[in-house]
Amino acid sequence: MKFLFPIICFLLNGCSTATFKSNAGIYAENKIRKSVVKRYTNYEVWKLGASQVGYVETQYCQKDIRDYKPSKEGLISDLKVKTQKLGGNALVFDSCLVNRSTASCNTHIQCNGMAYLITYNK
Repeated sequence: MKFLFPIICFLLNGCSTATFKSNAGIYAENKIRKSVVKRYTNYEVWKLGASQVGYVETQYCQKDIRDYKPSKEGLISDLKVKTQKLGGNALVFDSCLVNRSTASCNTHIQCNGMAYLITYNK
């Protein structure tokens, strides 16, 4: 019985320094970032007088046929996050190119677009 108390103290002290890592913060941050950015057409950004911020692209390499392949909307969401990181709030989606059976990928997907900043007069 007199050894039980030191063992419990030792175990509690060991657990007090344990750290847990998660990508929940990154996931929540990206969810907020992509909600700030809206999709537009070239005509709409021209009509709104948007200023061009930069070119954005994302890509995915499916190494094995059994690996998960993201949806087109998932890749566009990634473009929205990159647009917001550049300081934009508008995305003109251009296209996604799919290459099958490249040297290092079973399927390689590359999507791109243009990031814009639309300022609204109050």
